[in-house]
Amino acid sequence: MIAHTFVQCDYCKKKILLRFQIGYFDIPFDICCPECGVHINGVQRIVNDRTLTMNNASVIEEDLNNADYYADFSVELPHAKTARFESIESLIKTKFSPFMLTVSLYEDDKYFELIKHMREFLSFRSSCWPKLTPLYDLFFNEKISLTKEHFLKLSSRFLVKNDLDALMALHQTTILGFNNILPNGTLGQFVDASKRISTPSTLIKIDAFIDSLGEKEYFNSVSKRLVKIYDRWITNFEKYIPATMLVLGNSTEKLDKNTFGIATTSVEDMLDFYADSYELILDYIDVAIGLNNIVIRGDHNAFPPNTIRANKKKPCVENFEDYRGIIKSSRLNLLADSEPFSKAIPLNRNVRNAIAHFNYEFDAGTQKITFKDKYKNNDNTVELYLIELAFLCYENVSILVYLDELLYSLQKIRYTKLGMHPNIKIPR
Repeated sequence: MIAHTFVQCDYCKKKILLRFQIGYFDIPFDICCPECGVHINGVQRIVNDRTLTMNNASVIEEDLNNADYYADFSVELPHAKTARFESIESLIKTKFSPFMLTVSLYEDDKYFELIKHMREFLSFRSSCWPKLTPLYDLFFNEKISLTKEHFLKLSSRFLVKNDLDALMALHQTTILGFNNILPNGTLGQFVDASKRISTPSTLIKIDAFIDSLGEKEYFNSVSKRLVKIYDRWITNFEKYIPATMLVLGNSTEKLDKNTFGIATTSVEDMLDFYADSYELILDYIDVAIGLNNIVIRGDHNAFPPNTIRANKKKPCVENFEDYRGIIKSSRLNLLADSEPFSKAIPLNRNVRNAIAHFNYEFDAGTQKITFKDKYKNNDNTVELYLIELAFLCYENVSILVYLDELLYSLQKIRYTKLGMHPNIKIPR
C-alpha cells in the first residue's frame, strides 16, 4: 500500500509528493529538496502508530496534480529516486508501486524470508541490546560482581562467576543477534576459522602473539570501539535494511542503480559510519595478520620474505613490531587473500582512501557520490551510488563480526591461561 503525503519545502516553497511504501517497519528518510538542496528528513512511523515527524518541510493540503516533485520511500526495498512530477496518471502508469517494481529482484519466497530475519534482528535490538550495553560497560569497568543476576535474565545458562563467563555470555548473545543479518552459513564459517586458533600447534605460539598485540589494553581498546560501532548499526538499522536485504538476497547486481536507490539516510551519516568502521577494521586486522603468520609460517613475527614496508627507513617488514610501525593503510598490503584468516575480509581500498583523503560531491537527483583528488596535476576520481556505499557499510559490519570472532578466541585463551574456567552451561 502507498500512503501519500503532500509537503512544501520550508525554504524554496516547492511542493513535493511523498509516497511511502507501507510495510513492516518504520521508515526513516533523508532527501535533499530537488529545488534548493535543503535536507528534508524525518520518520514515517508504521509499527506502533501512523505519525509523521519531519524537518525543513511542512504538510499541506493540496491537489496531487499540483506537485512539483515526488519522492518514493521504503525500508524493505530500494525505490525510484526523487524526480520532477508530471501527472498522477503518468506516475501510476510507470511507477505505481515501489513494491511491485523491486520485489522481483528476489527469487521465490526469498523476500518474505528476509523480512523475517530483519524482524528478528529488530527484536534482538528491542529485547536484548538494551540489556547488553550496560553489561558491556560493567565488563570493561571490571565490575563483574554486579552482573550476575542480569546475565541470568538473558539466559538461565549464563552462570557468570568470572571475566571469562562474562565474555562468553556477552559474545554469544551479541553474535547470535547479528547472525540474523548474515548470509546462511556465514557464522559457521567464522567459527570454523576461529577453531584453527585452538589447534595444539597454534596454541603454543599464541601467548607471544597476545603479548605483541598488547594483551588486555589492546583487547579492551578495540572491543570498546566495536561495541560503539555495533550500537550505531543496531540503533540505525532501518536505514540499512534495503542494502542488507539486497546483499542477503544476492540481488545487488540485479538492481538498476541508475533508476533505483535509497533515501533512508543521508550521505554524510553513511560516510561517517563507513569511515569509522573501516578505521576500526584497520586496527583489528592485526589479529588476522598475526594468525596468518602463525598458521602459515609458524610464528606471528614471520612475515613473507621481502614484505615491503611502504614507509619508514627499513625497506621490509621483519617482525610484528615493524608491522605495527607502518601506516594503517599500508597494513592492508600484508593481508594476503590466499591465507586462511584473510578470506572473510574483502575490503574496497579505493573507496576507503577516497573517503579519507578526497573531496566529494553528492548529486541528490542521481544519488551518485563523486570523490575527486588532484595530486601532481593528475586527477583521481572514484564514483559510486549511495546504495553502493550502503552495501560497503554492511560489508564492514560483516567483517567486524568475523574479526570479533577471532579476537574472542584469543581472549578466551588469555583468560584460561590466567586460571579461569567457564561456568556457563553448554546449550543443548
